[in-house]
Amino acid sequence: MRVEQIARVALDGRSDDACPNYFSALREALADEPPPFGTKAYSDIYRNVASDGRWLAVSLITNAEREGDGATRLWSLAACSRDKDERLQLKVHAVDESRHALFYLALLDFAFPGMTDPQFRLELRKLSPHYSMHMEPFPVPGSPYAKTPSIDDFVQMNIAEIRTTIHHLMQRPALSVHATAENKGRITPILDSLLRDELRHVAYTAKLIERLSQRAARPDFHHLVRKRLHDFNQITSEELGNLAFDCSVACCEKRLNCRAKALSVTAFIDMPT
Repeated sequence: MRVEQIARVALDGRSDDACPNYFSALREALADEPPPFGTKAYSDIYRNVASDGRWLAVSLITNAEREGDGATRLWSLAACSRDKDERLQLKVHAVDESRHALFYLALLDFAFPGMTDPQFRLELRKLSPHYSMHMEPFPVPGSPYAKTPSIDDFVQMNIAEIRTTIHHLMQRPALSVHATAENKGRITPILDSLLRDELRHVAYTAKLIERLSQRAARPDFHHLVRKRLHDFNQITSEELGNLAFDCSVACCEKRLNCRAKALSVTAFIDMPT
């Protein structure tokens, strides 16, 4: 199963003994709720739709929006965490995602130079909250994530980061098809940095899940992981009907309009049909 393989790679190929509760719950959930995003058919659909440069450009902008939105959620969770180590890791994750929003815009520039309206391209930089490690996390006003993070939050993050890693692995060859030979050399370092970060996010959330599951000895832990994987599978199936591959559980709380909003940017894309 590709999902479990990614988790193991992220954890440096460690055996189940390193995170026994995490791997046990993940395997059980994968058996009961096989994720569509771990299948070859899912990758084949992505490859087909990503052959359309306009679609892939919009997808990169949607990725940037998702990363920026995720950064603000993580920033709020970091601000409210009572655990020093947990707070630091959430802060690092938020800074990473803030930077990733700009990475996806750089990928847009290199894969499709000149495609976006210049004024709109300047506006796109606002998708990143521009967090840095020199800043102190604060609860974002009105954010539902301005709360003490729970094991449920980390389970959702972990599944989301695994799915994002899969999306990233699909995206690499798709971008290679569209980018010029000159710009492929500029794209690769960005993609490598994104992959390292995503795997690191999978690893730290898995370790926090393991620690919290042992500390609390939750009898419903396996059920929680299965439930959250089910949620992601349902959202993935809904997205697939719209040929969307971009959202997380939290992002898709607004899924009635999130893809429509992303598609609206095509008005600012100058590409012959």
